[in-house]
Amino acid sequence: MKKFNLFIVSLLVIIASVSPSSALASNEVLNDHVVIDETVIEEISEATDVDLTDVDLSNYEEEFDFLYEDEVFLQLEEHLILTEQDVSIHENSVGGQWVPIAAAAIRLLTSKVGKEGMKKGWAIARPHVQKAINAPNTYILEGAGGGGRIIQVRLKKGGSVVFRLDYFPIKTGGKHVLHYHVPPNLGTHHTIF
Repeated sequence: MKKFNLFIVSLLVIIASVSPSSALASNEVLNDHVVIDETVIEEISEATDVDLTDVDLSNYEEEFDFLYEDEVFLQLEEHLILTEQDVSIHENSVGGQWVPIAAAAIRLLTSKVGKEGMKKGWAIARPHVQKAINAPNTYILEGAGGGGRIIQVRLKKGGSVVFRLDYFPIKTGGKHVLHYHVPPNLGTHHTIF
């Protein structure tokens, strides 16, 4: 149900981006920065199980320049837009003006983790993401999802998880922790930050 809600909100954002005069617009551009409607943020928070209502993306490009200027991260955003939203984009669409829900979710979660944590997390996640991008017939690359998932890479054959980056409590009731999971024991939480 959460994925369906996220899909519906994504559709609204796509419609709004095609028809800027639409009253359904969920994103607006102020001073070249995307402002995401609170309803969209709440939907993403619900879908990921992470409270993102206090996240500010107005300085994302500057604060997270190591991601925003990283070709692999931009390819990840583009891949998520194309595969999870089932839309086509133009060469410059992932830039600062049109950020669909799939990319917005990644940006919201990385902002919630913070710059220091994401530098460490991206250093670990990047090779897995690059591998999935380079071999789309072998891997499935997924973005934000339940349980605080930021990124997940699975094998197409069998669907087994190869890598997952999460921002979620490791212990019930504990604080959110950036961690990752890899085989052979996906139940092991490898704490990053």
